[in-house]
Amino acid sequence: MLKKVAVLLSALLMFTVVASANSYKEIVGDAKKFNGQVGVYAKNLRTGKSIAYNQDAVFPAASTAKLVVAMALYKYLYPAASTAKKELYDQNVDDMIVVSGNDSYGAMLAEIDTVRPDALKKVTRDLRLRKTQVHSEDAYKRYKYHSVTTPYEMALVFENIYRDRYLGRQKSAELKDKLANTIFHDEIPRFMETPVMHKVGALDNLLCDVGIVDDGRDQILISVYTLTGQNEAYASDYIARTAAKAYNALRRK
Repeated sequence: MLKKVAVLLSALLMFTVVASANSYKEIVGDAKKFNGQVGVYAKNLRTGKSIAYNQDAVFPAASTAKLVVAMALYKYLYPAASTAKKELYDQNVDDMIVVSGNDSYGAMLAEIDTVRPDALKKVTRDLRLRKTQVHSEDAYKRYKYHSVTTPYEMALVFENIYRDRYLGRQKSAELKDKLANTIFHDEIPRFMETPVMHKVGALDNLLCDVGIVDDGRDQILISVYTLTGQNEAYASDYIARTAAKAYNALRRK
């Protein structure tokens, strides 16, 4: 009887390994066929298992840079701020995350420049982000964008928020609530039947999304960046399909 159970368990394990390997090959195959440039990083935060393709390539950060700005505000400006300033920061972070407000983003960048101009660099150093730069003239000189990142490094930013590692429990919880209630429901959330917290970014030729799918058993971190001359729907479809495949590949069956 024990021998039969062992054989059955071995067969189930082999099926899971093969299924995961096939899913990974499919994700890589889709990436290679994409009309443009893509980078993918996904990780099961419970098991540590991950999938990666071109994860260290530098992309424009677009609105995912707002995550770093929010962290800089809460880590380096908020503690010494007046009550009125704290309310202002909270309102602007809410706008930046929930509706991706660019006016709030610009206002908070100006606030950081005035109050603590080293705050953004301190966040990237604290989190050991080697390629991510936000609101940076050096990034503009090198890449023609003021804010750049990689799929892997922005995933690290999101993981730090999720695990309450950097900001502490209260501010991390507030950020996670905002990320779970954005007005954007395409890209990572499109095919999901479980809660998703995420942050979309878009420019003329770039579309990206980074977030976590939480089904109550597994938390799958997904970060996908695309650059293409095709229309936004093309990139959106790719991100949504890749997110679904990464979730299915990494979750425990």
